[in-house]
Amino acid sequence: MVNKEYEENWKEKISVETIDDIDELTLGKFRKKASNCGRLIDLEYSNVELLKKLNLIANWKLNNAGRLLFSKNNPIVLKMAVFATNEKKTFLDLTRVEGNIFQLIDKAMKYLVENLRWRVEMSDDNIHRNEIPEIPIEALREIVVNSFTHARYDIQIQHEIDIFSDRVAVSNPGSFANDYDPEDFAMSNMNSFLRNEKIAKVLYLCKDVESFGTGFNKIYSLCKKANVKLGYNKYDEYFNFIFYREDRNVVTNVVLNDNEKRILELLRNDNALTASKISKMINQSSRNIQRIMDSLRNKGLIERIGSNKSGYWNVK
Repeated sequence: MVNKEYEENWKEKISVETIDDIDELTLGKFRKKASNCGRLIDLEYSNVELLKKLNLIANWKLNNAGRLLFSKNNPIVLKMAVFATNEKKTFLDLTRVEGNIFQLIDKAMKYLVENLRWRVEMSDDNIHRNEIPEIPIEALREIVVNSFTHARYDIQIQHEIDIFSDRVAVSNPGSFANDYDPEDFAMSNMNSFLRNEKIAKVLYLCKDVESFGTGFNKIYSLCKKANVKLGYNKYDEYFNFIFYREDRNVVTNVVLNDNEKRILELLRNDNALTASKISKMINQSSRNIQRIMDSLRNKGLIERIGSNKSGYWNVK
């Protein structure tokens, strides 16, 4: 009943934004992508004609779904952060961006790709190198798209991506859009409830949504193959999906304080950092940073390779 009330009160409502507020670049990219994948027959519609065909415009104004998908006025907020530990205490990076759904999907994926850990494996010919992410990129994209597709947009809560030392969490406003759990959809061919049907259909046309009801099946399958554990939290205010990762702050028989954990994570992300650079990044004295790095070296967690000027840190 709550979902039905939301649909009736939100999806058909006309926003205050007009055709002059359309982000033509985003709409053009959508048109090209949907046409190339064969899900949209491009009959050289004008922008207004295309939006009418997609049921996103009426009386020269965008409806709510059209505004979220194609407005140039940044209708949605996405907050992204990287934390030094498994708690929201010390962050290594904090970013807040605004945009429409298509823009924020791209920004979210760029942020995840840049902040994941990657390993390198040699191919069978021992010549070519394969870079492999700790979490399958396709699975991450699937949950990010799912997040923007099924969020509730009548409440003032922002989308969020949090990268902790032991997990990556993707959160969207509003409770889980179905009475079942994600595993139920992963293990069977159940039909899912589309909270934002117009948004889902547009994302389907450009193949951001492969097919309805198969997203969690794909996520669970990819992560099982990559040995990535999954989890989720269902709240009234938001839905939170979790990809677990190796917590490199947990070292057998070694106790690290918050500063040591923070600097260790910085060196894992950039092993060429110097004490001077770290000092500026976290606003502590170079002398204090050097003392912490000496402690990490004494604990066998970092090793200097090469000279102080041109060398790098081998992080255990």
